This record gives sequence, structure tokens and C-alpha cells, in this order.
Amino acid sequence: MILTGKMNNEDLHNKIVTLMQTDDSADAPADAIMWSKNLFRARAAEPKKSLVQQVLAVLQIDLAPNKAVFGERSAISAPVRQMLFTAGDCRIDLRIIEANKGFKVSGQILGEDFAGAEVKLFNENKNFTVKSGELSEFSFEKISKGKYTLSLISKDKEIIIENIEIG
Repeated sequence: MILTGKMNNEDLHNKIVTLMQTDDSADAPADAIMWSKNLFRARAAEPKKSLVQQVLAVLQIDLAPNKAVFGERSAISAPVRQMLFTAGDCRIDLRIIEANKGFKVSGQILGEDFAGAEVKLFNENKNFTVKSGELSEFSFEKISKGKYTLSLISKDKEIIIENIEIG
């Protein structure tokens, strides 16, 4: 059928109705219809696990009570052991102090994207987990003596500090 601009709307309407009434074509098989619909179906975006960059932190400074520090003139020492670690473009300030029949381990991650990060302190016997605060700070209470590993896990980075001697 060739439609030209000379036809009026009523003639066009009648021709379309006639074609629909006299249509004798067969429908496509149900499985073919389902397959073609599935081609265009919006799929729920499955969250992909991104590759997590794992970084081993390196000790830069270890200021321990009652130990002389190279280049330090004063014999006064603080009751807090303070350590500074470097891991890529992040720094970790870690402090250990004796408190409440054990030790308090606190620290802060100096870098981006660690607010609300999962922080784990563990060894073969014990496992402690907390979430870091808005300023990427964290704290563990009543930690017993021993060697521990500290793991700081953000969305796309994990920083590991091994063999932290507490006590």
C-alpha cells in the first residue's frame, strides 16, 4: 500500500482498519518473544567488588616510654608509646598506653577515605573490630599484652600493620 499526501484522514483510517481485520500473519513463538524481551530488559546492577589495594605499613617513628630517642636532649619521657607508620600516601598515628587492667590502643589515619573504615586489631587468640570516626580516629580498650596485627579497611584500600608489640 502506498500512502500519499493526497489521501484524507478518513480514507487512511479505513485502510488501516481493513488491513488489521484481514491480517492473517502468525504470532512469533512464545520463547522467541521472551528471548527478544530479555534482550532489552534493564538488569539490576550487581555491585562489583572492586580490587582492594593492600598496603603494608612501614614504621617511621617509635617513641616508647623510658627509652632514649636519637637526637632527643631531654630525659623526660611520656607514659604513652607513640608510633607513626607510612603506607603509600597515608600515615597512621598509633598510641598505646597502659589503662584499665590492660592497654588502650588508639590512633588516627591521616589520609583520604578512611572515615567510617573498618579497623581490626587481632592476633591468633583475640579479634577486636571497630569503625573509625568522622576524623578517621579509632580506639580499642582492655587489650592484653602480646603481638598484634592492625588492619585498616576502606572502600578500595587495606592497610596492614604487622607485629605490633603491646606491653
